[in-house]
Amino acid sequence: MTIEPATVNDTQAIVSVFIANQYDPGLFQEHEAEVKRNLRDFLVVRDANGKVVACAGLHRDSAELAEIYGVAVLPELQGQGIGAILMRKCTEQAVAGQVTHLWLATIKPEYFRRYSFRPISRWSLPTSVLLRKLRQVFQQPVQRWVPVLLGRHTFMHCNLVEKQRDDAGA
Repeated sequence: MTIEPATVNDTQAIVSVFIANQYDPGLFQEHEAEVKRNLRDFLVVRDANGKVVACAGLHRDSAELAEIYGVAVLPELQGQGIGAILMRKCTEQAVAGQVTHLWLATIKPEYFRRYSFRPISRWSLPTSVLLRKLRQVFQQPVQRWVPVLLGRHTFMHCNLVEKQRDDAGA
């Protein structure tokens, strides 16, 4: 498996990975136009045949803050560590870009705790970030609106400076 930045030729494959995970209530479905608009955010994982089998997005909100989103692996390949590889690569890219804080929203907080993410109040995020996420909620199928708006998602944060210090001491 190889991991690399997505190209315009990967757009449909990324959408296909999201569609394959459409029954995961915590994963926002990204439409083709949205993937194209944010293509530079995405990393893809390719199998030995070059097929895209997973993706993740790293969206920079400011000089110091970025969101990890859209971490998705084809269902038949889940549980093989591909998501972990994507999380590490997103974190490495953030550090290389001098991002000091990562955040995400999830219904699987225990999974993301292993990557040093801790719960935060959604209200601790900048208003511009919350408004962007709210717009994304209304791009989802209607049945996903209520759980998202009523707080089913846990907002989480990772301080990369502390994480690097902790990793160096381990």
